[in-house]
Amino acid sequence: MKSKEGRIYIGIGAIIENTMTGKILLLRRSGKVEFAKNIWDDVGGRMRPFETPEETLRREVYEETGITELEIIKPIDVSNYYRGERTAENQMIVITYWCKTASLNVKLSAEHDQYKWLSPEEALALINDFSLKNNVKKFIQEK
Repeated sequence: MKSKEGRIYIGIGAIIENTMTGKILLLRRSGKVEFAKNIWDDVGGRMRPFETPEETLRREVYEETGITELEIIKPIDVSNYYRGERTAENQMIVITYWCKTASLNVKLSAEHDQYKWLSPEEALALINDFSLKNNVKKFIQEK
C-alpha cells in the first residue's frame, strides 16, 4: 500500500513561566474556533515561511497574549501531532519551548476566551490534551 505524501507543518508551543510567581500560563480556546474548542492550551501556532522557530515563538506569544517581554530558555519537547484526523494534511511537528516572563498582564486574541496562571500541578489537573500534559511534566522535570 502506497502512503499519501503531504506537507508536514512545523508548530511552535510555549510553556510560559512567570518569573515572580513560578506559575505557568494556560489559555482556553474559544468556542468559536474551528479546532479544539473550549480546551485549555499553551501558546502556539504554525511556523510561517522564512521564520525561524524563535521568531515564530515570539510572534505567536505576542499575537495570543500581548506579551513582548519573553526570555526563551530552551526547547523541552519535539513531537509528532495531528491537528484533527490522522491524515497527511494534518500532520505537524511541534517544538515546545520553556519560556519566562515577568509580565502577568495578558491580552487575549479572538482565538482564546480565558487565561489562568497556575502552578504546574494545578495545570496538569486542568489539562485534557495528552501532548500538553506531557510537556508540562517535562517542564516540571527540567525545573
